[in-house]
Amino acid sequence: MKYNVFIDGAEGTTGLKIHQYFQKRDDIQLLNIEADKRKDLDARLALIRQADISFLCLPDAAAEESVSLVENDHVRIIDTSTAHRT
Repeated sequence: MKYNVFIDGAEGTTGLKIHQYFQKRDDIQLLNIEADKRKDLDARLALIRQADISFLCLPDAAAEESVSLVENDHVRIIDTSTAHRT
């Protein structure tokens, strides 16, 4: 079984590192967003909902915005920003 993984912000330093790591694995299907839709909140949320797990590699405000719009309790998100650190 392959797990669907979406890295929101895969173009930044943290996102690139995570993307490079997962590219080497055959049990992970990376979900990619089109370059012109990177800032499109609806397109990003669609991929977050489709993924088994999503990594948010975004500035704090964008990470908070993405998480606040998710309505499904089954969505799994790992936020690499400082927005949700405890």
